[in-house]
Amino acid sequence: MRVFILFFLFLAACDSNFSPGDIEPEATRGIPAWVAPNFYIPANSARRPLFTRKSKEVIFRVQQGDCSTAIKEGASRSDCTTKTTRSVIKTGESWTTPQRYILSFEFWVDPTLAYRGYANPRASKTDGYSSQLAIARWQGEDQPNNQLFDLKLDAKRGVTFMGKTCVPPSGFGSWHRFYMRIRWADDDTGFIEVRCDQSLYSGVPVFAKSNFPTTQALDCFRENNCDPKRRINPKNFSMQLGILFDGSAGRMPRIGAQGLTVKMRRIVERRLAVIFGRVEDI
Repeated sequence: MRVFILFFLFLAACDSNFSPGDIEPEATRGIPAWVAPNFYIPANSARRPLFTRKSKEVIFRVQQGDCSTAIKEGASRSDCTTKTTRSVIKTGESWTTPQRYILSFEFWVDPTLAYRGYANPRASKTDGYSSQLAIARWQGEDQPNNQLFDLKLDAKRGVTFMGKTCVPPSGFGSWHRFYMRIRWADDDTGFIEVRCDQSLYSGVPVFAKSNFPTTQALDCFRENNCDPKRRINPKNFSMQLGILFDGSAGRMPRIGAQGLTVKMRRIVERRLAVIFGRVEDI
């Protein structure tokens, strides 16, 4: 245990934004109380996030080659097998239909990020360009290998949802706010509304779509961890926050010698009884 704690203190000392004494002691056991309820660190998180006491930030870091050999319940392969690098926290209570939620958090992206994504004509419902790096992922809890939606990240387009820009690359290195309002539904009563750095109740959202089943991926292609030939119908849903970097062509993602850091804070996960000012379609 002593070696384990010293290892995290060493990682923290490498970041000029906080000191080793600022690390929450709970980081070696779980998640501090100030993080939103119902989150935990899953076994397939290759690196455990750090939690800072004063600034109340969750710090996710990965290095080249990071992966976990843990196999999630319901999955057939580990992250090391699928060449996935992951450092995340995850919702501990799964959501089901028909439920409405607001999901929100502030995030900070490493300004040294070099990964630029890739052109992919199969990403037809966005802009023909995609990324295998995400900072948030929504998926069927009972279908772990088929993701539904990602908040994606790359150095060419910035942070995007369904191909729409949430934060441009020029915004890396600063804090930004993400909002999602969603109704989980397996019929045409589902909806998603996404906003970034703006009021929750006014202005044009980054993305909005109504009257569709949110149990199905909107942009389904194999590189998106979604099999277009297999229609899934998950009953429960979860969210991961942090760094999710999928490999390609059987290779681990190229992260670089400096590693990759993403920070989050002020995480909100709350069920909604009433929704005001929602935009239905953009």
